[in-house]
Amino acid sequence: MMKKAISIVMALVLLFPILPSLNMKVQADDVTGIKLEAELRSIIEAGIMSGYEDGTFRPGNNVTREEFATFLARALELPTGPDVFKDVSSAGKLASYINAAAAAGIIKGSSDGNFYPKSTIVRKDMALMIDNALAYLNKKAEYVAPTFSDMDGLSSTHKIAIGKSVNLGIISGFPDNTFRPDANAQRDQAAAFIYRLLEGELPKPPAKLYQTANIDADGHVTRSAVSYESFDLAKQAMNTSGSELVTKDGEIIYMKSNAGMVFAKPASGATVNLYTDPALKTAKTYVSANPKNASKIVYTTTELKYVTSTDQYVQVYIGGEDYYMKPGDAMLVPFEGAKGRGYYQNVNGSLVHSIYGIENNTYSSYNAGIAPSFMRSGQKYYSWDGFSFFNEAGQIIGREYQYFQYLNARTTTNYTAAELDAYIKKVVAEREATGAARYKDASTKSKLLGIGASLKKVEKEKHVNALMVLAMAIHESDYGTSSHAYNNNNLFGIQVYDNNPEKGKSFETVEAGIMHLADEYFAGADGDWRGGYLTPGDWRSYGAAPGTKSNGINVKYASDPFWGAKVGGHMRTIDKELGLKDFGQYTLGFTNTMDLNVRTSANGSLLYTYNLSRMPVAILQQGEWTKVVSDIPTSAEGYIYSDYINILPVAGKK
Repeated sequence: MMKKAISIVMALVLLFPILPSLNMKVQADDVTGIKLEAELRSIIEAGIMSGYEDGTFRPGNNVTREEFATFLARALELPTGPDVFKDVSSAGKLASYINAAAAAGIIKGSSDGNFYPKSTIVRKDMALMIDNALAYLNKKAEYVAPTFSDMDGLSSTHKIAIGKSVNLGIISGFPDNTFRPDANAQRDQAAAFIYRLLEGELPKPPAKLYQTANIDADGHVTRSAVSYESFDLAKQAMNTSGSELVTKDGEIIYMKSNAGMVFAKPASGATVNLYTDPALKTAKTYVSANPKNASKIVYTTTELKYVTSTDQYVQVYIGGEDYYMKPGDAMLVPFEGAKGRGYYQNVNGSLVHSIYGIENNTYSSYNAGIAPSFMRSGQKYYSWDGFSFFNEAGQIIGREYQYFQYLNARTTTNYTAAELDAYIKKVVAEREATGAARYKDASTKSKLLGIGASLKKVEKEKHVNALMVLAMAIHESDYGTSSHAYNNNNLFGIQVYDNNPEKGKSFETVEAGIMHLADEYFAGADGDWRGGYLTPGDWRSYGAAPGTKSNGINVKYASDPFWGAKVGGHMRTIDKELGLKDFGQYTLGFTNTMDLNVRTSANGSLLYTYNLSRMPVAILQQGEWTKVVSDIPTSAEGYIYSDYINILPVAGKK
């Protein structure tokens, strides 16, 4: 999705690539049934290659030179080597693998000293790398001249490499007797070639040892001296002995329900998938994470509620829904001895959320809106969804929702362009007055200045709430002062991905960027209301409100699980400053059933269908049939039978 991990990704994009585009629909497993399924799955299971964040593997994707060099380096477990190529920075994500392959003689650069790592590798060059890998492995291969019809014009070096690999059965041609030496190599082909190179003898992880364990108040874990061959045996022993934990190779993989929390901590990568099923087949959303192998760079880590686990999955709760994680993506932390955890407080009537950073044992805070009525100043409260709050003993204290976090984005703000501009002018001047370097000259340079008319234009033409768009711009661009805002007129981090946060889409004007956001992500281009985060039926649509990782725009838009709360908090701050014209204008609710039809009138024709439950609605009129703000702008209102709507208790609303 767009920019959604706070920091730069250091780990291998090959192993945990980030969603490359907002217009790519989430798909199911796309390996089943392909010709090279067995080889590709073996390479994936060996940790040499992995899938993308949307749950796909994309076997037909092209492979770059640096990717194939990395695959070989990992498959052969090559030792690291010195820097070699001018265009491969030592700080690059894959530099160590490229240098390892170069030191082993598997790859060579051009005469100009460059490797051209980002170029797509073609089949003849892949054969050359494989030939060098054969030499590294001391595997003898008899050369047999290839008989393919398209070998003319190739160098003798390429012909020899192709002939050896063909003779060993590593590489084959196509049914029309061509080799297609200059064709781009694909992921499934790369996997098959490496699998055959190693004759199926892939690196295997060491045997796993399960033990029971206990933890003291200081967080010290004491494991039993007895090991078990399976998780089930260890769990049974834990229950029998009264132990508290099960460990696997020294890491906690199971603890009792409500005994701790989970931090997203993958082996590498900046995000982890959250699945709706324990088989880990359907990835609904994803969250920001701090890789276990991160060194100097600090990442944002998501804290989730622990529900239960096995050696096959970890069940967690966040944002209003249970999810499942891969065990390798989760760090289980019992409450005993935990150095910290996130919490909420009532600070002068505002709900302030302090997020715990396990990576450096620090906290960062943001204003989420209005403190619920049951919160007392000076006390800490805990929540994994932002609306259900507990005390330290785990007892429920109360439940209230934030109005703007669940306000339908198809509503219209009561503020004029002039009022929005006045707020922007005031707030950027306040930022400049702090003296912080990033806000230098913000009062004259901020890209938010003067965008009020553009915001109201989007609201009128595209039916997207101007206040929400402004709140998004403030959050994503740091009050219009980010490098993407200054250099690219990009206020929303559009096409700024977790794996490459320095890049992003450029626009000629700020207004062009705002209109692009509305067209491509919210309203649907050229008035096509069928697409976008706000429109039921679209693959990105989980409710037309900022929301959480359970429902709303936040599900697919941002890896930050608190993105919706932060955007809602900014909306509340603006509304409070400008006179509270928007707060409480609607009664808010959630739908409570799946496949719910929204009609044009009471018992009228079908307008659209909510496939999922817990869809946020803004209520215009209550009765036997509830009139709500329509999610489709071709109709201003829709009707839902009232039994299918639960009214939300909203913080600050009497």
